[in-house]
Amino acid sequence: MRWIGLNLVRLSICLFAAAHCSGAIAADADGGADPAAESSIVEAADPGYDAPPSSFEIGREALLAKDYAAAYRSLRSAAEQGVAQAQAALGDMYLAGQGVDADNAEALRWYHSAAKQGDAKAQAGLGRMYADGRGVPRDEEAAIKWFRLAAENEEPAAQSSLGLRYLEGRGVEKNEAEAAGWLQMAALKGEPLAQVNLGLMFLDGRGVEKDDTEAAQWLLRAAEQGNALAQYHLGLSYAEGRGVDHDRDEALKWLKSAAEQGLAPARDYLWAYSWATGNVRH
Repeated sequence: MRWIGLNLVRLSICLFAAAHCSGAIAADADGGADPAAESSIVEAADPGYDAPPSSFEIGREALLAKDYAAAYRSLRSAAEQGVAQAQAALGDMYLAGQGVDADNAEALRWYHSAAKQGDAKAQAGLGRMYADGRGVPRDEEAAIKWFRLAAENEEPAAQSSLGLRYLEGRGVEKNEAEAAGWLQMAALKGEPLAQVNLGLMFLDGRGVEKDDTEAAQWLLRAAEQGNALAQYHLGLSYAEGRGVDHDRDEALKWLKSAAEQGLAPARDYLWAYSWATGNVRH
């Protein structure tokens, strides 16, 4: 009996040691409990635990609040740690002069850092810089390269820019069907410039089958986001009953909105249409 009891004690010790060594209890180099491991166990066990925000998240919130100085500090910290989203945001800030003096060279540097990591917004930013010749010589071939990479990564502004280049034959062979494809991708994501251009393509039957109703729907989406060109063409559609029922009040509303943004054709048509329909005030 004594022999059995002794072996039971030994067995208990072995089981404890096995549990200890297998990681059931994390230990530090001195053999004590590892506070970090204990903390992670507590965090995993507590569904209400919230990890502290990262430098990028703090910077992003400050940027949304238009606290550009605070945004710059946090985003710079995250960017220097290699966070691609922070690098892209920092590129935007240098390009626009938000929280820092505008600096095309710095914008280009941070965009390149993020773009190499596959960040679509940075790739689109590089496309814009090469297209506009900001900080680099104007280069449509390089612009298209970066727009295409960003567009293939589902970045809507880049899809819109690439579509417009196919529509105009700028830097690529003109291809209206290809243009319509890229513009529709961007339009479905809510990009207003793509929506208005896609609407105009449906109006004219360029790259797509002519469809006034479809055109009016895309123009409405862009107009509701404040795009003056879309508001003007939507006003025309209501004035002429093209793709929508004729509606004088809607026509005047959208033409006025476009005219108030300084769009000269809208202002001229608004005056003529108001005169013709008896709505001119002397």
